[in-house]
Amino acid sequence: MTASGIILAIAAFCTAMISGIIGMGGGILMLATLFCFLPHGEAIPSHAAIQLVSNTTRVLGFLSSVDWRTVRRFLCGAVPGAILGMTLLWLVGRPGDTEPYLKLAVGVYILIVIALPKAKPGPPRSTWWGFPAVGFVAGTAGLTLGAIGPLIAPIFARAGFVKERLIATKAVCQAIVHVLKIPVFLWIGALDFDRLGALTLLMIVMVIPGTLVGKSILSRVTDTQFVRLYRVVLFIAGIKILCYDGLWALLRAPIAV
Repeated sequence: MTASGIILAIAAFCTAMISGIIGMGGGILMLATLFCFLPHGEAIPSHAAIQLVSNTTRVLGFLSSVDWRTVRRFLCGAVPGAILGMTLLWLVGRPGDTEPYLKLAVGVYILIVIALPKAKPGPPRSTWWGFPAVGFVAGTAGLTLGAIGPLIAPIFARAGFVKERLIATKAVCQAIVHVLKIPVFLWIGALDFDRLGALTLLMIVMVIPGTLVGKSILSRVTDTQFVRLYRVVLFIAGIKILCYDGLWALLRAPIAV
């Protein structure tokens, strides 16, 4: 095995462990690591496959903590959202030049949600329309922007989800969006199984023990520590999306003459 293969395998384990502890952050770090070693055309399908397995592993590991009422509400919005995303993909293709502006909006949105007053402690809560709306946005964004973890993460925190219930329910919702993406990517020919290869298979295998280790560590994290850590990771994700995926992408873009 090459040095890059070893690094990517370790990265898959570590990022899955991070997601197993706080329910987010691992996917962003994994994609950033993949871009260091693989061309864009190979990194994207590899990341999709890895994250599908990573989310599914978290679902199985935290199955007893899933809030199925929230999942059903999310699903009601995710399916029509995916249909809209597929339609947009068919009509106009990928966001292209507008994508950095969309990432700017997502980054600002995350930072604003973090800055809002803390939600009152108590059991998970939401309006009847809240998670269907989140599901609709996530279903659309999953096909047009890609990663939806940072997009939906603040909503779960604002609704009062903590630790196992947050990680489990959010993982199911993300897995739903990944599953909805697969037939669309097959239809448009964007999913090339020949590019996945043995290296991606190795990374997929490594996310399973990584998730289990993360779950073990989570059992020693208090609710207060979890909320603080979750907000820190959300803040880092928001800054990264705003500054690197948004502003930096705009600065690097060629100026039209």
